[in-house]
Amino acid sequence: MFPGTQNGTSVRITRYLDLECGENVDADPPCPTLEDDDPEALVRIDVKPRIQIDYDILLSSTYQVPVLYFVLRWHNHRGPVDLDAVYQYVVPEPYRKELQSVGIMGGISFGYHPVSGVPAFFVHPCNTADAMAQIAGAHCVSPDTYLLIWLGLVGHGVNLHVPRELVAPGSCPV
Repeated sequence: MFPGTQNGTSVRITRYLDLECGENVDADPPCPTLEDDDPEALVRIDVKPRIQIDYDILLSSTYQVPVLYFVLRWHNHRGPVDLDAVYQYVVPEPYRKELQSVGIMGGISFGYHPVSGVPAFFVHPCNTADAMAQIAGAHCVSPDTYLLIWLGLVGHGVNLHVPRELVAPGSCPV
């Protein structure tokens, strides 16, 4: 939970994605190369590019639905991660075109995190209420179930998945 938020109104999930060297020369940090016969080399490590993703779930006071914010950082490389890298590394291939075609700018926007103030990407919440109404229908669902359904709907598009243990028969919140 973030300082300044009300009790229970935010969740942070951190995830790491290990990438292969040279997946994309333009976006990837360069992979280090070590000479095997370098007598000056003290430590030989295999360093692969790695992205850290901090996902934050916050309640939007404007839309009255959860919003998924996320910040990406190269774990072993300085420099920002741009929207192209988000679509390349974070958004799974089956969701890319659909997510990019939402509205004028696509379903992923960039702005300032409402609590921390740092620049962050977020899944735009404008269609969330309608999508959730279509999924839940006229059923009355608990806040826990709503959040699981929402996370399944929104999270898959940005490589954040609901753990199977949470949705196993008999374990789903009521």
